Amino acid sequence: DPWAGSFYVESLTHALAQKAWEHIQEVEKLGGMAKAIETGVPKLRIEEAAARTQARIDSGIQKIIGVNEYRLEKEDPIDILEVDNTEVLRQQVERLKKLRAERDGTAVRQALEAITKCVETKEGNLLELAVEAARVRATLGEISDACEKVVGRYNAIIRTISGV
Repeated sequence: DPWAGSFYVESLTHALAQKAWEHIQEVEKLGGMAKAIETGVPKLRIEEAAARTQARIDSGIQKIIGVNEYRLEKEDPIDILEVDNTEVLRQQVERLKKLRAERDGTAVRQALEAITKCVETKEGNLLELAVEAARVRATLGEISDACEKVVGRYNAIIRTISGV
């Protein structure tokens, strides 16, 4: 290892470990990772880091070849796929109507009720029940709704980042 014992590399390693330890302590103060996620702190820290990186790229401090350094004088045009969202939505609604008309409604209802019961009682294998519901053609939305009857819908905390 040619860098073994290098003061510079050792100082970088120490700084990285120190920053990681600060993040761990922040999570512990919030009551663990589950509580931290509920408050939105991990997501916020990721967004802050991304915003700082983007600011360094935009200002030219952080160089990326072909993006903000050594760019081509003439770039080839890029083909852009045009998507008609209204048409995509119409097609998806039609496919859902067809799916619901052709599937076994009783089997779907029973599978969704089993999911709701599992979430209520915390007994059983929720993943297995969700897979079974999908096999009888329950939609992801219906499977989510079956869970949300008990635990509600997760709403992320939205925060803005400034000052980078």
